[in-house]
Amino acid sequence: MPSSFKKYGFAFFLLLAGPVYADNTELEVYRGEIADEGEANVDIAANLMQSPRHDDGHGASVFQGVAELSYGLDGDWEIGLKLPVYAFGGAWHAEGMLTEIKYVASHDKSGWYAGAEIEAGYETVAGENEHWTIEAVPIIGWRDGRWDFTINPGVTLASGGDLRGKVLFEPAAKISYQVAPKSALGVEYFSEAGPVSKMLPASRRNELAFLALDAKAGKSTINLGVGHGVNAASPGWALKTTLDLEFD
Repeated sequence: MPSSFKKYGFAFFLLLAGPVYADNTELEVYRGEIADEGEANVDIAANLMQSPRHDDGHGASVFQGVAELSYGLDGDWEIGLKLPVYAFGGAWHAEGMLTEIKYVASHDKSGWYAGAEIEAGYETVAGENEHWTIEAVPIIGWRDGRWDFTINPGVTLASGGDLRGKVLFEPAAKISYQVAPKSALGVEYFSEAGPVSKMLPASRRNELAFLALDAKAGKSTINLGVGHGVNAASPGWALKTTLDLEFD
């Protein structure tokens, strides 16, 4: 870890109103972007989904959101703080606090890129006690002209819940095509596939697919997605947005 890590600190104010059904509050595929050295970014993500009709929600709409402050360190490193929230049944709840460190190796505009993102903190998932969680997400991508393809074969370890102490496989992937100088259309996929030691059958996995639009305004980016669950164990319809505000 770079020595400058110890020198940086930050404060954060949460301003978020918005709707997600899943243990993960953030539906984002990590790609080759990273904050420049000395640059602060604010990300606000919001998701609205219809919970599966066979679970306790009986098809109700559920909101989850997360606000993040990140800061670019020396070289190819970034640190961040995430504050997730959720709303269900007319009540709002804080969902914990997570810290992260992200690394993306220097790369050209075309060709392969790689890195990793690690999160650690505590979460309070609806219906469960507060517990600690650690997530590791490899970043493997390839760009060629207007095409950009990325996979995140992420894993999570939690200290609570029904799957306490198990390493869970939670992959994500995205392919996009640049349709204009500052806009791209793509398809995103997210899955909660269960413990690495014993994967859930396909019919029981929480899986979502989205048609997504990415657009830039200056250095900032907005992601908009419309999606649906892949099977009966997944949410029904789903809407998501992520606003990435960059400040020099």
